[in-house]
Amino acid sequence: MFIHKKFDYYISLYVDNIVIYSASTRLLTTLTKDLKMAFQISDLEEASFLLSRHITYTPDSITLTQELYIGMIFSQFGMENSNTVSIPLPKGITLTKKTTEQSKDQVTSYQSRIGSLMYLVTGTRPNLAYTISFLAQFSPCPTQENNKAAKLVFIYVNGT
Repeated sequence: MFIHKKFDYYISLYVDNIVIYSASTRLLTTLTKDLKMAFQISDLEEASFLLSRHITYTPDSITLTQELYIGMIFSQFGMENSNTVSIPLPKGITLTKKTTEQSKDQVTSYQSRIGSLMYLVTGTRPNLAYTISFLAQFSPCPTQENNKAAKLVFIYVNGT
């Protein structure tokens, strides 16, 4: 992220994606024109989808959602027809690490679930940060209870 404080514009870069933000349409036009002169770029105008985030603009706000990403991970983990719950984890839940050896597939499956949820936290769901970091500590040796807890978070996301 590059921030130009004097002219009040922001440039976000991710691999080959560049997004420029500014309140001034004139500044955006000038900056885009200058970039086109220096580099071979495509101007796709207003961004509507970036890094699995759908962007919606209204006169009063900009809204980010990850509905498509959520649908993809629900499908990946077979959770698309799950019910809903009102909180991500029950109050006072206690989880432990497994002490016996587990199969690599069991560990990888749990870590994939947690990683998928973690991507939601960094995108549009910071309210899940504590819950996901709590569950992530069990990633090296998850139990069946840890897996159930991770599924509960998916169910919560489905309802919200």
